[in-house]
Amino acid sequence: MTERTLVLVKPDGVQRLLVGRILARFEERGLKLVGLKLVRIDRALAERHYAIHRGKPFFEGLLDFITSGPLVALALEGPNAISIVRTMVGATRPHEAAAGSIRGDLAVETAQNLVHASDSPETAASELALWFSPAELLDYEREVDRWVLAPEE
Repeated sequence: MTERTLVLVKPDGVQRLLVGRILARFEERGLKLVGLKLVRIDRALAERHYAIHRGKPFFEGLLDFITSGPLVALALEGPNAISIVRTMVGATRPHEAAAGSIRGDLAVETAQNLVHASDSPETAASELALWFSPAELLDYEREVDRWVLAPEE
């Protein structure tokens, strides 16, 4: 089942010069990049993005961190993209993330865990709509897909 999902390379990933390495992991896996932008978000967008955490003790810290510098928003597409990306990203707490995952290999602290990834089809749809206009999400053919994806039956 082809899905689209959102990934944010948070300000720590941008500042640590890891954007290219992180993006390369997704591309090497075979996921298609359908949206990409470097942005510095305002508090209003941060509050909408993290609305599910409103009222929790760490909410203000999330807002401060995500607005502290530029981040990179990625829209990725592929079969089971949401679960593939979540596995590749690893557990929220880097000390619990599997070796080989982005957080398991590159992060140390939960507050600076490099990436955000949508956790369900519903979340992915709402987050993609927050971060990208329809015109910013592209549909296109890739020659490599015949080597990555099984033929349709």
